This record gives sequence, structure tokens and C-alpha cells, in this order.
Amino acid sequence: MSWFFFSCLSLLSVVSVLAQTPPVIDISKVPAPLYVDPVTHGGTDPFVIWNPVRSVWFMYYTQRRSNMQHPVGVDWVHGSPIAIATSPDGVHWTYLGLCQGDHNLSDPLSARGAGPEPGITWWAPCFLYLNQKFHMWIVRVDGVYTNWEGKRNILHFTSDDGIRWHYESTCTLASDRVIDPTVYRVGSLWCMVYKNEAAGSHTFVSQSDDLVHWTNARTADPDGSQEAPFVFRWQDRWWLIVDAIPGRGLRLYSSESGVDHFKYVTTILDKGDGVRAQDNAVGHHPGVVVQQSGSRQQCLIYYFTEFGRRDFMQLADLEMRPDGSVYCDRNKRANPTKTADAQGKP
Repeated sequence: MSWFFFSCLSLLSVVSVLAQTPPVIDISKVPAPLYVDPVTHGGTDPFVIWNPVRSVWFMYYTQRRSNMQHPVGVDWVHGSPIAIATSPDGVHWTYLGLCQGDHNLSDPLSARGAGPEPGITWWAPCFLYLNQKFHMWIVRVDGVYTNWEGKRNILHFTSDDGIRWHYESTCTLASDRVIDPTVYRVGSLWCMVYKNEAAGSHTFVSQSDDLVHWTNARTADPDGSQEAPFVFRWQDRWWLIVDAIPGRGLRLYSSESGVDHFKYVTTILDKGDGVRAQDNAVGHHPGVVVQQSGSRQQCLIYYFTEFGRRDFMQLADLEMRPDGSVYCDRNKRANPTKTADAQGKP
């Protein structure tokens, strides 16, 4: 074999490694708002993950029908697909399009015979990339409702590229009123946290050894009235962050096991005190990325703010003081010359 052939192999190996390794997100360069859905202005429920197939960050989100003419009740929050934005650096985002797939994933409004009007609803997916395969768990509401009714189940899809998806199964969980999953691993078991609306909107946790069969459903949080749970490992501790409803900010808990007995720590983004553009509102439905930045383990919080029926993605970071207390100062990196529109006007 020639030297050129070996050099090409070496180069391909380096490129492959680099594609698998996400770049560090430089939060000092974050704009505000971070991202606005260009189709409906209804981007919510962000989940950010590195896509090694495309070598870019993917942000998946619920694309609400915020620009819907003459909505009735909350039908504009239903009938939603899942959209994708991409970014080379986790900071500057470009709209890619919608998740494609079977089970009416590509076109939820084409579904017939469900709910009070034709169509179904997709909400709040979470993702894993494991053994060269993407996994998605996503909420399916069995119709397009004008109120908060309907059956809500969590479905499992898989994909080779993170764009085109194949239905695998419907998860058996604590009830048929479950939303907002996050899947993570503790030891040899997989865990899924989710909101159980049939049990006082408590965060529940179920476990699995194969990502297919989920058992041992039980309460994870101490106080309920919350949604959008996200569990992550940061600073050698397990953390649970939730959206405290209605509109009470993001509550933070910690746990020794990462599975249950989560204890309340603090609440962040619970006031309309943001000075950045479209950030003067309570934060909602967080997505978390933990990364190593030099000697510091950085915890990034992607969230959205609401102004009427318009939604805006934002990014801030969770920090720990020397005494072990945690906080989130979303104004720390505000640019005074770009905050004139902080009240959320278009």
C-alpha cells in the first residue's frame, strides 16, 4: 500500500473522530433571541443534540400553529409537527424543516378519525444517539382539541440520520395522559422521566434495560404541578429541572440516585427580569446541554419565552457558587445596545 493511501486513511479517521465530537458551545457569543421559528413563530420545547451524521447541532422543537387564523381555544397548540433547526456552533441556528416519518409524523393534520377535527398532535420529543442510531421518544395526542383533553402517549421512533424516522413502539407507562419525556442512563438501566397528568402533574420515572419495555413507574418529585422534566448529570450530582406550572419558572432538584428522591434546590427564570430582546418573561420547557469548557463543566439551558402566541428560543447557563448554591443570570451576557426590544415586540 502506498503512503498516500495510508495518509488518506489517517485523514478519514481524524475526520470521523471530529464528526463524532461536538464543538464546545461558546455562550459568550449568544444572540437574543437565540432563534425564532420562521414558519409559524411558534417554536417551543427545545431539545438540542449533536448530530454526528451531519456534523452539526440539531435543535428539535414543537412547531405550534401560532400564526393560525381565528383559533378556537387551544387548537393552535395542537396539530403541531416537530421541526428541526441546525447550527455549527450551538449558537447560530438555521431552519432545516420538519421531521419526516411514518405514523403521520410528517403530516399530523392529514390523520383522519381522531379528536374533534381531523388530525393528531406531536409534542416535545427527546433524543438519544446510540450505536449509530438515533432514538426519539415523542408525545402523540390523539386529536386536535380546543381544550386540554385527549389521550396522550409517548411513542418510540428510530432514525439513521435524525431526519427520517420509523415508528418502533408505544411505551407502556403510568397512564395514557403522559407528556414531555426525557431518557437518560443511570448505571445499567435506562430511565425515562415524564409528566403524569393523571397523577396531579407529578414527574414520574420508569425504567428499562432495552429502551423498549418500561416498568416500575413511580413518582420522582416531591411536589407536582410541573411539566417538561429533564434529568442531567452536572458537577458530580444528578439534577432534575422542570417547568413549574402555571408560569412559575424552572424548578431545580437534586438527587443522589438520579432516579427518585429528588429534593428541591431553587427556582430559576421565574421572573420577567430579562433585559435581552424577547427575554423579559418567564422561561419555559428547558433543554439542557452539559459540556466541558476548559477546566469548567458548563451547563447550558435552552428555553423559550412567550409573548401572546409568539415564542422565542433563548440560551443561558446554570452556574454554581463556591458555597454549592446554583443560579442562572440570563442578563450576564446582555448587550446593552441590543435590548431595546426586550418587551417581546416583533
